[in-house]
Amino acid sequence: MADSPNARHRDIITALASRAAEPLPENAAIAVNEAISRFAFLYERIRNAVDYKDDHLIRKAAILRIMKRQLLLESDPAVIADRLVRELIGARYLPNATLPESVVGEVADRIRKYQAAARIKAGSERHLEWVRGLIAVEIEEVLVDARTEKALMAFLYERLADRVVVKGAALDDTERNLQTYVACLRTFQKADDEVLGYKLLRAFLPEWMRPEEWINEPRPIAERLVAQERRITACLKHPLSWQFLRVVKPWAVSLNVLWDVLKEKPEEAAALLEKPDALGGRLARKAEEQYASARGRVRRGTVRAIIYLFITKMLVALLLEVPLEWLWYGEVNRLALVTNLIFPPILMFFVGLLIRIPGQANTERLKTGVVELLSDTPLPVREIRARQPHRGMRRFWFTLAYACTFLLSFGVTIGFLRALHFTWLSIAMFLFFLCVVSFFGFRLRVAARELVVVEGKQGFFAMLVGFFSLPILRAGKWLSRSINRINVFLFIFDFLFEAPFKIFLTVLEEWFAFLKEKKEEL
Repeated sequence: MADSPNARHRDIITALASRAAEPLPENAAIAVNEAISRFAFLYERIRNAVDYKDDHLIRKAAILRIMKRQLLLESDPAVIADRLVRELIGARYLPNATLPESVVGEVADRIRKYQAAARIKAGSERHLEWVRGLIAVEIEEVLVDARTEKALMAFLYERLADRVVVKGAALDDTERNLQTYVACLRTFQKADDEVLGYKLLRAFLPEWMRPEEWINEPRPIAERLVAQERRITACLKHPLSWQFLRVVKPWAVSLNVLWDVLKEKPEEAAALLEKPDALGGRLARKAEEQYASARGRVRRGTVRAIIYLFITKMLVALLLEVPLEWLWYGEVNRLALVTNLIFPPILMFFVGLLIRIPGQANTERLKTGVVELLSDTPLPVREIRARQPHRGMRRFWFTLAYACTFLLSFGVTIGFLRALHFTWLSIAMFLFFLCVVSFFGFRLRVAARELVVVEGKQGFFAMLVGFFSLPILRAGKWLSRSINRINVFLFIFDFLFEAPFKIFLTVLEEWFAFLKEKKEEL
């Protein structure tokens, strides 16, 4: 930590730290009854336990879910917006008695945009779902002050914009800068495709942010939205996007750790940046705290997954596996039933147990990244080498070898289960949960490695396991996406329970407000 930070960079970071310490506005107006809030909060905790979402995406998912329900029940954007904001406050996704009434009008403007575009029916239902996702991101941006995060993103991108070089592919500066920007969002803000889509739409179709110009004649915008969805999807699926991610990640994680250090005591930020040794020590301590937090998230995620899998497997066994085995085979294979019941939770337990947290070498690289971000000199150039696509016979043989891994991985498993006299139904259940649990574990591992910027060497055994587990992970990914579409628990919550429950809470809150008004008249 010997280098002195550049004055301009130091001033930017110090100013952002000061902004983070600004007090909340005095004109808070929207308040929700605390008793009602407890019930709404409890409901959301239970629902989120059966819907796997990363913590930073839960609020956005709630906005989208509530908005979709309100759009079915109500057509007035102002009413939808008011109910949406109050539900979010009641569920404690937003602070109580903090947001001014004016935000309801701003949210209503976003909903009005969606309704105008949806009336045209320029795209499919899947396209409208995509637009609703973007609107949810836009509404979250209205409700949550993200100015500091945006400024930090701009700072990171400014430092990285011309420091990534691509070899072996014809990539112009515009596309290269765009992929660098997307990689910064993915690593620094942990943005998903909906957030990325909204950010790119603002750049590709700036008229979307000026609805007063087209709200009365929305057809041209609605039709252009369909084309922009294709363009954005192609951008997010660029063949080099994950290589950009790998290059950008060390500096993005370093900036995140630095920011967490400075915002703890914003008034000391300027002085701390002038003391490299003290800053280095604080960075190391904060990194260790974040490692411990990641370890805790892994534990919680593992426990949630075990509970979810156990309950799911019990229901599947009682409602599907046992009745069908009895109907088709005249008996129930108890060994297969018990194995299928206990195997998924046990596998999930060991998968969570084997996830490793970064070590000292990773911490040193984070400290080096901070020095590089704050130094006078440009960041080191990082090179991306585009892989040449396989063609002809080479592509054929690689595809054939990849297909053989599927046959081998699943074939060996099926052969082993047949040797234990599993029925084909029991085998199908076993493979289903094997794939889903493996993918859950993979997602947990990815989440735990968000702070990893030093990649360890992969041994032969690890490479071999990865090679033969890839087919199972691919199948698990496909099955998990399918499960999300037909999740019975979420159907029960969203359609059979949530709507009447939330209506009851709304009526109850209005009743309490009425009683309070009558009491004040005394």
